[in-house]
Amino acid sequence: MIIWVLRSLTRHRDLLWQMVVTDLRGRYVGSSLGLFWTVIHPLVMIVVYTVVFSGLMAAKLPGNGDPYAYGIYLCAALLPWIAFQEVVLRATTLFPDNANLVRKVAFPKMILYGFVTLSAAVTLALALAVFVVVTLLVGHGFRPTIVAWVPLAALQLVFGLGLGMIGSVLHVFVRDTAQVVTVLFQVLFWATPIVYVENVLPGWMHGIERVNPLYLFAVAHRDVVLYGVLPSPACVAGLVVVTGLALAAGTLLYRRFRSEILDEL
Repeated sequence: MIIWVLRSLTRHRDLLWQMVVTDLRGRYVGSSLGLFWTVIHPLVMIVVYTVVFSGLMAAKLPGNGDPYAYGIYLCAALLPWIAFQEVVLRATTLFPDNANLVRKVAFPKMILYGFVTLSAAVTLALALAVFVVVTLLVGHGFRPTIVAWVPLAALQLVFGLGLGMIGSVLHVFVRDTAQVVTVLFQVLFWATPIVYVENVLPGWMHGIERVNPLYLFAVAHRDVVLYGVLPSPACVAGLVVVTGLALAAGTLLYRRFRSEILDEL
């Protein structure tokens, strides 16, 4: 199933990239700075968290004397989360939002999933690059393990793609799906230790967190960025398996109902 998805996307890679560029430009159409806003937005957010929030407000991590540790702790998991959330939410409403393209028989429908994911990936890549530059400027230093941040973030986006594919099919038949997914994300965000340290959770929640894939992603991001530690092989294997299952489930669901999707639209 995963190979089928990859073949569908690579077969139309030129069209895919053209859609991504058009999407990014369309976000800032009419603005004087144009695509430069894709750098400004993450830059402002990162500066607020790493400099203002940590440096001026003195928010600190337990047992860590680095004044910017909390801002780095936060951004390490938050930046991939934002891109992940974008993929899932945009993919969920993909078919109604692009009904004019979906109704065209000759148009490759799978490319819509690819363009949403790749668009988020480009924005995330810029945010990660800005983050690395800011952390170097504040004197945090470069940890070699940070290179593992890119494949981990990419894996989380693919996980989001799988969930988004499931949501997109459900949303065609149950139009409350998008609202349900939005509410679930609010719950998941605060159920995942992104803005807080997991030690503040009650003991009974620790076991639940261990089976939360988003918790594992957050921990892996912070390990390679803040602590300079690579995630364990068991952690990586678990994330790969969960991501593969999500993508396989989304692909199966889409292939099963793709003919009915057109009728519903």
